[in-house]
Amino acid sequence: MPRLAFLSIIIFGYCLTGSAFGTMLTVEADEVQKTGPRIEAFGNVLVTGEGTTLRADYIVYDTSAEDVWATGDCRLTEEKGEVESSSLYYNARRKDMYVENGWVLIYSGPMKISGESIRRYGEDLYTGGSIEYTSCLGSPPDWSLKMHDLEIPVEGYATGKDVRFNVRAFPMLRIPYLLYPAKLKRQSGLLFPEISHSSDYGARFGIPVFIVLGRSVDLTLTPTYLTERGLLLKNELRYSLSYEQAGYLYAELLHDRRGGETSDGGVLDTIPNDRWFFKAEQTGGDLTWDVNLVSSPDYFRDIGTFYGSSFSSSDMTKDLFPLSDRDSEELISRGQWVKSGGGFSLAVSGQWKQDLRVQDNGMTLQELPRVSARMNERSIPYTPLRVTSELSSMRVYSSDWIDAVKDQGQIEVSWPLSVFPYFTLRPYIADVYRDTRFAETKGAYPDSLYAEHWQKRGASLSTTLYSSRFNDSWYHQMIPEISWNYQSRYGGNYSANNAGDIFPELLTDDDWEKSFDMNVSIANYIRDSAGTSLADLSVTRPYSYITREWGLIETTMNFRPASWLSARHTNSFGRENNKGPYATQEHSSRLTYTDDRGDQLYVAEEFNRIDTKFVKVGTRAELISGFSVGFAMGYDYLRHAYDNSQQSIGYASQCWAVEARREVDPGDAVSSRDTTWSFSVRLLGLGDVGRPGMSTPGAQATQ
Repeated sequence: MPRLAFLSIIIFGYCLTGSAFGTMLTVEADEVQKTGPRIEAFGNVLVTGEGTTLRADYIVYDTSAEDVWATGDCRLTEEKGEVESSSLYYNARRKDMYVENGWVLIYSGPMKISGESIRRYGEDLYTGGSIEYTSCLGSPPDWSLKMHDLEIPVEGYATGKDVRFNVRAFPMLRIPYLLYPAKLKRQSGLLFPEISHSSDYGARFGIPVFIVLGRSVDLTLTPTYLTERGLLLKNELRYSLSYEQAGYLYAELLHDRRGGETSDGGVLDTIPNDRWFFKAEQTGGDLTWDVNLVSSPDYFRDIGTFYGSSFSSSDMTKDLFPLSDRDSEELISRGQWVKSGGGFSLAVSGQWKQDLRVQDNGMTLQELPRVSARMNERSIPYTPLRVTSELSSMRVYSSDWIDAVKDQGQIEVSWPLSVFPYFTLRPYIADVYRDTRFAETKGAYPDSLYAEHWQKRGASLSTTLYSSRFNDSWYHQMIPEISWNYQSRYGGNYSANNAGDIFPELLTDDDWEKSFDMNVSIANYIRDSAGTSLADLSVTRPYSYITREWGLIETTMNFRPASWLSARHTNSFGRENNKGPYATQEHSSRLTYTDDRGDQLYVAEEFNRIDTKFVKVGTRAELISGFSVGFAMGYDYLRHAYDNSQQSIGYASQCWAVEARREVDPGDAVSSRDTTWSFSVRLLGLGDVGRPGMSTPGAQATQ
């Protein structure tokens, strides 16, 4: 029989209490029969309406009441979810629904309800018997709640009787009654416990308490018990001030009953029993900061911090070794406020450092505050000249004796000349004033005020050359450039024989010398039709007119032929102390492979002729059924020893993650080799809270 179709009309019904608008549905099937307001369809039935699609073997549609009865492999799809069942009742106007032997999936959450009978009233209340509830979409789900009776008012609290908590197909817990928030928005309550084990801290068990303080603010309190250490308190406050501006405050406090870390020589009494870590970050907007503070320099050398604990071996392939902070020499906190407008900008910033070495020399310099004002480059009226200027002042001090104010001002005038498309010439001249004013020198410097006036001048000449198109519109771009830079101090430059003719070098950029250099460079790019660089090679070499010597040849190469492969190599080539044959003085390389499955592999090396010969390897491989393995290792060829290494194996799906990890720190002359084993388990989708620095989805909680 040829396929028939019927298109219903929009029905306008009016009653004593007001008006109700019907819904236009289209019915298609192998056979369609219409008797008055009743439509009956058989075989491959398809019912469609605005935002609604229903497929079944047989349906009866009452156009006056907007009721649809369907049987046989029913599948209903709406804007907010979908349904599968053996039989289905659906009212297109009220959105009422009754499902037998099937499941209902709500996209936001997600939330999946399956069972023998499920009833929905409007779009706000679900009830049912012999129900299974889960946020996981796998079959079987990673975790689920099975119960005799269930009532779920959406944006309310679900209640269940005779509840069994299952992990996969295994029952783990049975309780007679459960109250559970079924709200699609963030809701206060208890999150799923944090469970792990490590040879450093023993078994770890924490109960996160999630508290919604407002539409854009929430707080997570996580008391955590470490069997080998004691009670750890973790607290995190997240907030959002606007669409672009957000931040968080994180703090952890531990009364460590073990104390310092151990070594062959006994206990290193460096880590106090009471230890804390604080981190705060705000991004977006005019005011930003990144604050990192610890209670003692050795905080990271023992068990470290639990901030940002990961359950994925993808962290194995990060650039830095070791992957923890325990070998860092300093912890830096920064803050900045910037306001721009009308071609001017004003910035107030500060930087605070903590020395993480065991023996702090007390000379760690703090830069707080720093104020700078800048006039962006602009034209001088009625001339081809352009001018820019900047003023800055900051206070630097240490916990010992250094306390000084450093001022600097600069004005630069340039005359850019472009002869398109041939070349661009930019000569410039700049005057720079700087001083350092000590509040107290304590005999380290003979004077309390040091001031200098410098002049900088130079020019750059560059051009850009393009090849003809080749190989699917690729082209070669070449940018040769030559520049001259000269700087000297008014009144002469430093005399090596005059101890008083020295400007205090407190910061790394205080070391200025008279210079007259030329830099020659050429950059090459292979670009595709969209202008994306597939490969580039740049070569730079400086020449000093003062010493009359060429510097090292610096080369950088990047290779990105595909989204899954990238390579980078840098090389410094020349003669050591301008003597002997030409040879590589320093180089580094990195090759990275990634694929759509999530597999990663990289090999990197670093070489310095004086003191570095190091290779790094990292990999992460996705196996089958959600299993993955990770490996990272460094080898120091000068010490002939392996550096920090990690190995991990884990399993992850939509709602479940477990990982076993081993980390080896080879130690040094003071401490012995340290091997750490850890095992972490986590259920996802049951009251998760987004990690800091990431977009924060709606969070739910168990109660």
